[in-house]
Amino acid sequence: MARTDSVYFDTISQVVAPTWSHGRVVLLGDAAWCVTLFAGYGSALAVGGADRLGTELERHDGDIGAALAAWERALRPEVEAKQRLGRRVKGVYAPANPLLLWLTQLPLRLAALPPVRRYMTRRFIKG
Repeated sequence: MARTDSVYFDTISQVVAPTWSHGRVVLLGDAAWCVTLFAGYGSALAVGGADRLGTELERHDGDIGAALAAWERALRPEVEAKQRLGRRVKGVYAPANPLLLWLTQLPLRLAALPPVRRYMTRRFIKG
């Protein structure tokens, strides 16, 4: 620690729960299915999940157990697909070794070189 410029450390986790409700208690959004920042879709799934829950509660008119089961059946395939996406692309955003990290940063490093920057400016900015 005494020799480093930064002490920043973070972890990213993904919740994979077998069920999102128990009795009348329901987990929504990241509390239920955290797809991680690698996959995105967290806000959309949270809003969509809440909306679908309201729809199922209305549709099942007081049968909360049936409503929750229908809600989870409807939502789980999409959530699991997004969770798989997050696990599949994590190496792009959090490379496992220094060489991969360097390679992912290479395009930005190249773009900062004056000849490349001038070319990109001419190519993409009309003036």
